Amino acid sequence: MSESLHEMIAFVLENEAGLSKGRARSVASYFADIGSFVGVKPEDLAEIRGIGRRRTMRLTNEEIEKIMEIKERGHIVPTKTVSENFLSAISREFTKRQFEMIRGIELDNLSPNPFLIKSLNLHTPEEVVRLNVYALATRSIVTSMGFFVEKLLLASSDSLEKAPLGSGWDVVKDGTEERHWIQVKSGPNDMDKDQIVYWSKKIQEKISEGDKAYIGITYGKRTNETVTLGLMKQLLPDWEMKTLIGRELWDFVSDDPEYHTRIFELLRTAAQTVLTERSICEEIETCIGRVTDEFVKRYGEGEEGVSSYIKEIF
Repeated sequence: MSESLHEMIAFVLENEAGLSKGRARSVASYFADIGSFVGVKPEDLAEIRGIGRRRTMRLTNEEIEKIMEIKERGHIVPTKTVSENFLSAISREFTKRQFEMIRGIELDNLSPNPFLIKSLNLHTPEEVVRLNVYALATRSIVTSMGFFVEKLLLASSDSLEKAPLGSGWDVVKDGTEERHWIQVKSGPNDMDKDQIVYWSKKIQEKISEGDKAYIGITYGKRTNETVTLGLMKQLLPDWEMKTLIGRELWDFVSDDPEYHTRIFELLRTAAQTVLTERSICEEIETCIGRVTDEFVKRYGEGEEGVSSYIKEIF
């Protein structure tokens, strides 16, 4: 428990209080439980000492203020478990990064394709910008999702860890008698025939070694009629026993049959602390307006502006 507690607190201090990774870990090791963090005072932080009462660091006044601000904001909640607090922190960090990414989009990041502009009948700067902002934002968010989901899974259980580097597997869970190896896929239609054949062999290898192995799909149901699930039924022998789909994956990893009912509420409330009542789509719309203004100032309005842009780049 202490290891996951310290990992969670260090994650919050690094990503939300701005401490360096090393200093965040050192400060986190000071706390024995969530209550001791929630009850910490500035003078306590100024006197953090290590084993043998030797001073291991001296926090600056600015660092102490940032830690106290995190505490006062309730970013670590005493009524939540370590895992729940960790999930909330991971979600806040993910949402914040997407928010910052969208706020950082400028016209020069987009490079609108003139062939698409003409092929899709885009007449105005706003149409050109809208398509390209959504494309860039979506691509960035989807790219980040894999790492985000893996972090969520790892925070959901003390018995789950990243699989050894080079093994090809994503995560591994220690059971009472065997280990459970999991290859994680973001959605129920993310694998083709060759991938399923490959992982069927990899799963069988682990079974032959006395372990268990699965393809874990983060959302969806077995009844979904997708190409991937159809191929699994054909190409993965005993596919029901070798897959964890949707809520099955989350409940299995956490050892909690009701875990799936809580995780989305944790993610929702965490996102609200970053976006309040706004959605990421509203941030994208704001970005579209800002970048459209940039386009118009540089190339002009209406079809003439679009034509001027195309002439400059082609």
